[in-house]
Amino acid sequence: MRITLLSFVMLFLIGCSSKGNNWPYPMTPFFAECEYEGKVFVDKEYIKRKSAGGCKGGKEFKYYNRGEPVLTND
Repeated sequence: MRITLLSFVMLFLIGCSSKGNNWPYPMTPFFAECEYEGKVFVDKEYIKRKSAGGCKGGKEFKYYNRGEPVLTND
């Protein structure tokens, strides 16, 4: 019983400790497209649109990966 509980806690802690992406907040690691509107949203525009209810007509966003960020101090 203790081993099972300990294993569960360890898996939970490992899952919570991993970082999902290297993009700084509020940048998103993806493009979000409203397919029938022909509009693409990233970063702050995506956050605003998602909080406003998403795509028109209740349609889902289509997501495309942006890859890893190339951040430089130019």
